[in-house]
Amino acid sequence: MKKKYLFCTKIWTYLTEIPLAFVLYIACYYNFTSDKPWQFLPLIIITAAVMAFIGIYFFRMISVSFSKIRYHGLFSSRDSAIINKDKTLIITLRKKGYIGIHLYGNDGMPALFDGLKGEESVDIYLFRGRAIGGKRTAGSLLKYFGVTDDDVASVLESDSFTAEYGTIRVSCERVEDVKEIRIFFKETV
Repeated sequence: MKKKYLFCTKIWTYLTEIPLAFVLYIACYYNFTSDKPWQFLPLIIITAAVMAFIGIYFFRMISVSFSKIRYHGLFSSRDSAIINKDKTLIITLRKKGYIGIHLYGNDGMPALFDGLKGEESVDIYLFRGRAIGGKRTAGSLLKYFGVTDDDVASVLESDSFTAEYGTIRVSCERVEDVKEIRIFFKETV
């Protein structure tokens, strides 16, 4: 099954590797001119290792499918949640090129609260994430879940919208000057 991937790290973060790449280039270029037995090999190895660490450390991504939402990355939180019936995927269009990705719903009472067996379970945020993007990214997520192109434009431009599609219900509203797009799953896909 296909997945939709959303990047969580801005590309300018990786510009910090440019000075390291310059040092690595200079060390490799002048490596054979050194009189020392090790030449510049320690500098080359350490610089390459730091560059690799920076690349791995800042890499974060969210994958969204019809069945699961998950953080990816070696140093990310690695949160994940299952998307099934009666859960809501909330896409929040924020400022400065970010969108919020939240999964709201109910997975039953955790084992930690076994003493509250008679109580009703409540809906909570099962997943919280922040990704790079704006209206185009939100539109591609809506298309992924089966919203038509005309309705995607309506959702992104209007402040109030509701439509039903086979297994989902899409609505949007403006809450405290922030636009929220809600995808409610009527069935487990």
